[in-house]
Amino acid sequence: MKSKFFKGAVYALLVPLLASCSDDSDFTPIQSGPFKLISHTLKGVKVNELILKGDMIFAATEDGVYGRQVNSPDIRFITMGLKGKNIRDIHPFTVSEILASEVTFSSEGSQTQLYRTGNAGTDWEEYETNFGDSLADADGLGDFEPVPSQPNHLYASGNRVVAKSTDKGKTWEPVWGEWGMAGTADMILKVNPKKPDEIWAGGQGNIENGYLVKVTGNEETGYWDDLVPNPTVVKELVFDRENPQTMYVGWEGALAKTVDNGITWTTLIDRTGTKDFYFGIGISTQDPNILFAGRWLKGGISQALELSFSKDKGATWESHSFPHITEGGILDLKVIRQGNMDRIFVGLDKGGIVELQFKPGQ
Repeated sequence: MKSKFFKGAVYALLVPLLASCSDDSDFTPIQSGPFKLISHTLKGVKVNELILKGDMIFAATEDGVYGRQVNSPDIRFITMGLKGKNIRDIHPFTVSEILASEVTFSSEGSQTQLYRTGNAGTDWEEYETNFGDSLADADGLGDFEPVPSQPNHLYASGNRVVAKSTDKGKTWEPVWGEWGMAGTADMILKVNPKKPDEIWAGGQGNIENGYLVKVTGNEETGYWDDLVPNPTVVKELVFDRENPQTMYVGWEGALAKTVDNGITWTTLIDRTGTKDFYFGIGISTQDPNILFAGRWLKGGISQALELSFSKDKGATWESHSFPHITEGGILDLKVIRQGNMDRIFVGLDKGGIVELQFKPGQ
């Protein structure tokens, strides 16, 4: 089959930037508690994932792929192509070579199309793979996850399946589950950074039953489907930097934590009554005791941007909001270090991307 090519904008982020006015050049920073909102870009765009690579931050959105240099004075996220496509996630092998997953939904199920660029988005081609095997229509590739110390290896999640590729996403083999399983196509996936043979994944079955699974050496070594009352779904997994036995899990209705690799669990935030979804979880780069959390409200309702933080690894919480941002449902959150402060990039549902600054002790 002949590959189709898609032209993208020449990616100016990889060449010296010219001084120019951005769409937020007149933005006035807003303080709310210890958080300072310093930029708001891509307004009106739904951001599915934020991905860090080198000095770049990329955004997989419902309108293609965007990116910017983290330390550039130009705060704009520039289009990198695939405009109009619902890009669920991307994996940058380098800042130039990128794999993207488009997931479309219909009454017959979900469909996945992978795309690849080798020149930072100037051109994209359809990337033919065996993901999903002959049942590809039933397996939406929702999440990429790199394999530590193996740059050509990659994990990806489908509908109740975790698969591995050893050739940059060309061929795939399930390591948990099977192709064509019933479930949602937005399963989340993480590899334990200190234990590369340990994979955690979570999602939702076909009757809105949330589950979390641990896979060690391609064998299921843990499974939980009763940590949060159903209906629920896992939306985020974050490992503690100091202790790989500690992990935070964002669910529909709760934020949970384990300190012993899943033997015991503690509910840090209980929102089962309002069914808040915890897509956004981050840990301060300045102080490992400081945890950030952001929520999304179901139903497409307007919500103010609200960010919560804990100084004691989730035991107690304090929340601050920015009411003027009315499309503030949080779908992803990434934290990077700059000097003595945290820079927090937040991807919003129809609200684009905001950046906040946080200084511990402020």
